[in-house]
Amino acid sequence: MIKNIVAFFLFTVALVGAEVPRVALPPPGPSRYYIHVVNGLSKLGLLVHCQSKDDDLGYHRLLNHGDDYQWNFKHLWLRDRCKHGTVGTCIWTAKDDGIYLRNFLANVDELIHKWIYKR
Repeated sequence: MIKNIVAFFLFTVALVGAEVPRVALPPPGPSRYYIHVVNGLSKLGLLVHCQSKDDDLGYHRLLNHGDDYQWNFKHLWLRDRCKHGTVGTCIWTAKDDGIYLRNFLANVDELIHKWIYKR
C-alpha cells in the first residue's frame, strides 16, 4: 500500500514538473475584410462590378491607370485567396496580362488568372 502511494506521489511530481506541450492556436480572423481593385492596365479603363446574394455595390469605372475602387465587409468568400493579405486586406490588380493578387509576405503581385480573349 505504501509502495503504491509513493509510486503515485512520484508519478504526480513527475507529471506536474514536466512541461506540457502548448498547442499554438491560429490567430482569430479579421473582423472585417478590405478589398481593393486597382486598374493596372496600361491603356484601357476597367469596369468593376461587385455583387453578392445580399448586396450589389454597382458598377464602378476605373478609367485611368492607378485608379482603384475599395469596399469592406464582415465575411469574405475569398478567404483562401486573401491568405497573404494583412489584417484582412486584399489588393486585386488588373494588368495587361491578367489579374493579380498582392502577396504582402513576399511583397509581390501574383498572377491569379490570365485574360481570356474572345473574338
